[in-house]
Amino acid sequence: MSHPQAPHSAKLRCCICSEPISALWQRQQAASEFPHCQSFDCSRFIEQRRNLPVNLFRAQLESVSAQYRERKAAQLEREEKIRARVEAEEQENQQLLNALLKTRPGLAEQDIHRTVIPSGRKRIAPVTPQRMENYRAHLQKIVAAAENFVSAAEIVEDQNLHYAADSHRNNNCFQRSSALQSVSDRLCTMCRGACCSSGGDHAYLSPLILRRILDSNPKLSGDDIVAWYTSSVTAETIEGSCINQTATGCSLPRKLRSDTCNAYYCDAILNYHRDSNEAGEARNVFAIQREATFAGTIDPDTPNGVLATALVTEGGVERFREESG
Repeated sequence: MSHPQAPHSAKLRCCICSEPISALWQRQQAASEFPHCQSFDCSRFIEQRRNLPVNLFRAQLESVSAQYRERKAAQLEREEKIRARVEAEEQENQQLLNALLKTRPGLAEQDIHRTVIPSGRKRIAPVTPQRMENYRAHLQKIVAAAENFVSAAEIVEDQNLHYAADSHRNNNCFQRSSALQSVSDRLCTMCRGACCSSGGDHAYLSPLILRRILDSNPKLSGDDIVAWYTSSVTAETIEGSCINQTATGCSLPRKLRSDTCNAYYCDAILNYHRDSNEAGEARNVFAIQREATFAGTIDPDTPNGVLATALVTEGGVERFREESG
């Protein structure tokens, strides 16, 4: 004969932050007048009880608990706004694709990869003497480090080593599908280099890159390499971005760029690569360009309207909606 189960006891919550207390910790806190979780901040606050009259401690506890509740409510409100924004943008993205499909009976949705790409910076500014000095100093530092090695093969620790492997993998992938590379490059061009924004005055250049240049040009000195790079900087570049990013792209030829720059693809393009690999062919892309500078930006208060849409194929880019101005 079965017996009725005892009701589960209410889960104990921290008297400060109101978060649930872990089952193991509950056993130690169940009899406490002020049960608390194991977080550093809550544990530290409880320690003050030793040195305060109980009434004063209770007053402080009420004040601190109210602050936690307010922060929690604000966090939940922000998360809800983000969720609503993501859903609204997803709905708008699908509506834009549906509108295209209605005008193109030869296109099928299953044959198109829909993606959202960011928008790089556009404002042009003169390169200041300070930026050039910072860039030159960085180049002198890493070329000196590069000259400590006989060849690039000796370098086993470098910020670009990971991307060197990625570059090799990408090249193998693009050799199997030139269309994949063509579409990827066109998406990058449409974006205008949002990922270049963090290039600063270092351009992701490292000893490994400059050692390779020295290996390929044995007659050049370290000073020659520095001069080669600095001479490639244009008088005006994109404001707040990499010193080599111009209105028409990177001022460096590919052979002088870092592996980071040559191999990096944002999540939007990596997802396209995976989708195309699964499909067994380079798919056409319906690209929706939004206002946020970085693809990963999710902020309910940051404008993120649609700037442009385009059908990107191996043959070219057909734009349907352009930003004004």
